[in-house]
Amino acid sequence: MSKYHYTQCGLDNVWLANGFEIDETPYGRGMAIEDVKGLHAAIAAALVDKPGKLSGKEFRFLRSELDLSQARLGELMGREAQTVAGWEKKLEVGDTADFLLRHIYKQTMGGCQSYVDMIDHLKQLDIDAYRGELAFKETEKGWMKAS
Repeated sequence: MSKYHYTQCGLDNVWLANGFEIDETPYGRGMAIEDVKGLHAAIAAALVDKPGKLSGKEFRFLRSELDLSQARLGELMGREAQTVAGWEKKLEVGDTADFLLRHIYKQTMGGCQSYVDMIDHLKQLDIDAYRGELAFKETEKGWMKAS
């Protein structure tokens, strides 16, 4: 059996050596993949670790695998949704966006959401309106910020 050009993921350069089945149906050729979730995880891992910058399509694929909207990813990166949309239309993504998306993917899919949690925490601090006064208390573990 020959390789299958898997363009349904939105990328032009993905080929499957196995793990798929092509059937002839009354409506034409049909293709089924045994483990789409696992395949997409493998594609994403390869993209995160690839040398060079991500293309716009690769950037969109990773964002989609993280189940993030353009608006939410923009928020995590301190940018507007329109900026994220622009990155996804380009042939090559800029250094900072490339680095941040790879970092977010590795932390999120590795079970550690510290970056995302930190951004949400900082956003909440902005919402809570810092008053300029910091209070501390001494505990058995040393000095800590008082609530």
